Amino acid sequence: MKKNEVNRKTIVHPISPLYDKNSKILILGSFPSVKSREEAFFYGHPQNRFWKVLAAVLSEKVPVTVEEKKMFLKKNHIALWDVIHSCEIIGSSDSSIRNVVPNDLSSILADGDIRQIYCNGAKSYEYFRKYLEAETGREAMKLPSTSPANASFSLSRLTESWKIICGPLGVAPPGIGNVLLDWYGYHARILPWRSDPTPYHVWISEIMLQQTRVEAVKKYYDRWMEELPDIYALSEVSDEKLMKLWEGLGYYNRAKNLKAAAVMVVNKYGGELPGDYEKLLSLKGIGEYTAGAISSIAFGLPEPAVDGNVLRIFSRLLMEEEEIGKSGVKKRITREVKRVMPQGRAGDYNQALMDLGAMICLPNGEPLCGRCPWETVCQAHKKGKEKDFPHKAAKKKRRIEKKTVFLIEAGEKVLLHQRGENGLLAGLWELPNVDGEWDVADVSCAIKKEYPADCLIEFIGEGKHIFSHVEWQMKGYRVCLNDISEKLPKKKEWVMASKKELEEQYAVPSAFDCFKKLL
Repeated sequence: MKKNEVNRKTIVHPISPLYDKNSKILILGSFPSVKSREEAFFYGHPQNRFWKVLAAVLSEKVPVTVEEKKMFLKKNHIALWDVIHSCEIIGSSDSSIRNVVPNDLSSILADGDIRQIYCNGAKSYEYFRKYLEAETGREAMKLPSTSPANASFSLSRLTESWKIICGPLGVAPPGIGNVLLDWYGYHARILPWRSDPTPYHVWISEIMLQQTRVEAVKKYYDRWMEELPDIYALSEVSDEKLMKLWEGLGYYNRAKNLKAAAVMVVNKYGGELPGDYEKLLSLKGIGEYTAGAISSIAFGLPEPAVDGNVLRIFSRLLMEEEEIGKSGVKKRITREVKRVMPQGRAGDYNQALMDLGAMICLPNGEPLCGRCPWETVCQAHKKGKEKDFPHKAAKKKRRIEKKTVFLIEAGEKVLLHQRGENGLLAGLWELPNVDGEWDVADVSCAIKKEYPADCLIEFIGEGKHIFSHVEWQMKGYRVCLNDISEKLPKKKEWVMASKKELEEQYAVPSAFDCFKKLL
């Protein structure tokens, strides 16, 4: 008998498997080392790099105590066990293993949500193939061993190899933030608000960019900054001028909220936007995305800015199966966005994501994956399912409203009506209109009842305008009258406006553009 054979012992695995119903991957070793058996937990030898590798891959602190390691595994949805239930072994030597009895993985595979099995090292993989592959009907992937005996693999090389577990875990791989910044350095869009990213400039641009294309915003931004160069000017601007500056951008409450927030900033913060995420969030009209954008771009704070673009990018990157509109999904993606945020460059990183979504990871069409810096790590792209993500809830059908619109002209002036302070397009000026579809006879009857003098009535076509929840289907009539100023109701919400006043003073929403352009 060889000398070492004296030390060969039959040992039953002393550690219970660690898993729960949320476990997404199963990592298998071969059999616990002497140190692990003494500690009664996996990878207990201080030179084994298992916990350092997992922490590096998942961008977390290295767990130290057994309790910290258990919490780490649970939090990150990792199941952990070994291939062998019992065997004869000398010390911790895998090469000495004889008379193997494999573990039963059925309970883990039945109770957990195991998407992939990984083997830590060649021996574990060899034993899995021999004893468990046929029994489980599952294939495992071999990863380089984290054992100190695997000296050819440095910690960084191990980490690079183990990044593959990020896919089935649904987490962003480490280091991709820096890859994105390298791309951004060559492809960043040149935008007027980026040349001088003061808190005020970032704030105004981000509010304007909500629901609006970048190219459309540029001219509005330049005009706004000429008229309202700072928060004090915004806080004091008249509502009429404010609406005129915003005319055509839509979603007019955005402008009203800007002024309300500016007044609060002047009164509470001395006219300077606060460099604090929570304080920004308390301002009227500033939500999580805008607070994140201002915090990171203007103040350099490590806050994510997650909007529809970022949700789309990460839903493809991670192959997010749930509906993107769910709050839990947004929270999970926000965590991943922050996980891979490069230290000290939060603003550039958030802007790089904006550009990636606008230029490469496109909605409603074919994303330009061949140009994407994340092409090799994108889970949806690997499976050719880019256009299947994000998953969205079915849109509610828009309500259809029929409208009849009047372009009432008298000489060089046109009749305008100011909408009420509540509801759609509140407080804005509009072309007079009524609900329903009127024909020429209906229009003639109504007009002559109000203005008996001779008039010309002409059908000028149909138009359509889509709001987020309602669609206006409109028929338009031009009504040419003599001067009717004296017959106007003696109320401030009616006015005869010249074309110059219409251009410079009165804000008429774009819903009426199809008829207003006929003036």
